[in-house]
Amino acid sequence: MNKLNKLIKLYRGGKKLSCITAYDASMSKYLDSFGIDIILVGDSLGQVIQGQKTTHNVTTREVIYHASCVKSGNKSATLMVDLPKDSYKSKVQAYNNASYFISNNLADLVKVETDMENIDIVEHLIKKGIPICAHIGLLPQSIKNKSGYRKYGKTKKEAQYYYNLAMKLNAINVNIILIECLDNSLAKSICKDTNMPVIGIGSGQGIDGQVAVIYDLLGISFNKIDAFSTDDRTPLDKQIFKFKKKLK
Repeated sequence: MNKLNKLIKLYRGGKKLSCITAYDASMSKYLDSFGIDIILVGDSLGQVIQGQKTTHNVTTREVIYHASCVKSGNKSATLMVDLPKDSYKSKVQAYNNASYFISNNLADLVKVETDMENIDIVEHLIKKGIPICAHIGLLPQSIKNKSGYRKYGKTKKEAQYYYNLAMKLNAINVNIILIECLDNSLAKSICKDTNMPVIGIGSGQGIDGQVAVIYDLLGISFNKIDAFSTDDRTPLDKQIFKFKKKLK
């Protein structure tokens, strides 16, 4: 049984799933030792590693490099990687990039920022056998200014859009849905009405799992400190304990 299948088995057994980012072998090994379920090589590396204001300039080659590092330190966690901005503009491009990670054992599944406009590309990847985590809600790769950083799905029209999107993703059998900054009640409805893990960040606790950026847990993110963090003097092991306790 591969790692992704084991993860889905845990979810079906009622386990709340933990997902934390890592960008190097040492941190990957450390997180794996705590039993973190999913390690994400996120394009957040553009902000927390490279010191950029957005994720927009991260390249596929850079994600490949960090995924290679993370793989070296990970034994048990499901490994997920981001497809960065402009790396899945067509079905052919998306498949070439996604299949590289899977075929070279650099990921167990790939994460794609998804909306109604590119769901056909996501469906194409699934039909080609690529395990997919569909990321909906706040999409960092699409943010153009600070007004984009907000809670989504608070109006009836917007809530219906994201609910319909989630149901379509459910119908095409994505492996995981990641929801970012969705209205909490909407997040719970999506979780209730889909049959795959729904994990989130900034979307409340009534879902199947939570996502955190490792530098936010440390309280030392370059651009902002996550509200969950305390300060950089709090040992990481205690922060991870708090994070996992939050899942229950």
